[in-house]
Amino acid sequence: MQHKVMIAVLSLLIASNILALSVNVSRQSWAATDAMSYQKLMSDTEFVRAVKSIAEACTVNVDIAKLKC
Repeated sequence: MQHKVMIAVLSLLIASNILALSVNVSRQSWAATDAMSYQKLMSDTEFVRAVKSIAEACTVNVDIAKLKC
């Protein structure tokens, strides 16, 4: 009986995740300065240059998705 309840709960959670991903209820994020969207930031040469200069001093461990500066 417990296995059936657990399977039902897991199925409900999976279904809700699929629904949330398909509906995409996330709000667009904005940068703290000038309310710039991601697209605007990526086309801002000063911002891109600043991020690259910071990232050059860092190492990335892809296996655990960590950035170490």
